[in-house]
Amino acid sequence: MVLAHHLIWVAYGWWLPNDLRGSTSHFIESDVIAQLGELHHGRKRIQPASRDIRRFYEQAAEVLRFSLLRFTSAETLILAQAFAQVISWEKYTCYACACGRQPG
Repeated sequence: MVLAHHLIWVAYGWWLPNDLRGSTSHFIESDVIAQLGELHHGRKRIQPASRDIRRFYEQAAEVLRFSLLRFTSAETLILAQAFAQVISWEKYTCYACACGRQPG
């Protein structure tokens, strides 16, 4: 029996396997991305400073094949409304939901 799901949906380029906060990845497929830093499986006990995470993703943006996917405020609202609509249609119980934007 499934009691609950915890879903994290991330747009292109925003949570790499070697993210400074840790990840659920077991390996890094891309040599270019591997050069950004070491893989840490699981969430790190001590989280890095926001400025370090921003610096990591500024460096990543320079080597990723495509531009980081950023949503406008209007697009973020559309995504939030779509989540709400599906939750309502399917009669899901949703205890929390956050739809946010990356700065920039």
